[in-house]
Amino acid sequence: MFLPSHIASGYLLGKWMKTSPWTVYPFMPVLLLASILPDMDGLFSTTVAGHHSVLHTPIFWIGLFVLMATEGIISKNDKKKSIALALLLGTQVHLVTDWITARTVGIQWMFPSSYKDYFLFPIQPEQGQVPIWEMGQNPYFSFYMENPFLFFGEVGILILASMLYLKERGKHS
Repeated sequence: MFLPSHIASGYLLGKWMKTSPWTVYPFMPVLLLASILPDMDGLFSTTVAGHHSVLHTPIFWIGLFVLMATEGIISKNDKKKSIALALLLGTQVHLVTDWITARTVGIQWMFPSSYKDYFLFPIQPEQGQVPIWEMGQNPYFSFYMENPFLFFGEVGILILASMLYLKERGKHS
């Protein structure tokens, strides 16, 4: 999945959440940032298929959430709890959407007990041997968009998030 779609997925999740002590400000900004945070490993990778590090495993983010949420609970700080929850949810929605849209590498859901990649559609790792900065160009872009579910899924998520955002802005104008 491409970064704009990850952000849109995070936005949709954030809008779906009910307000609670765990979703106080800065919940939404952190959720949006967290929805792209696992792709930070792309800054240190030479290929699209090679950018899945420990940042693309649930256990890393769950561990970080437990530490941050525990600190928030002990200190009775709703903001820290909100940040912890936003970080967890944003990164997990990223992993779920990457699992659904995997084309060259899956998600290691069972890491560290297993290094098996899980994916919804068959993957082709050889197609991901292009520089990460060239994802939006051919031949990778065409390969990725060959799957109509992925293409329309990403476009649909972007349209839905955009419509919801514009509707919200219209209410506040």
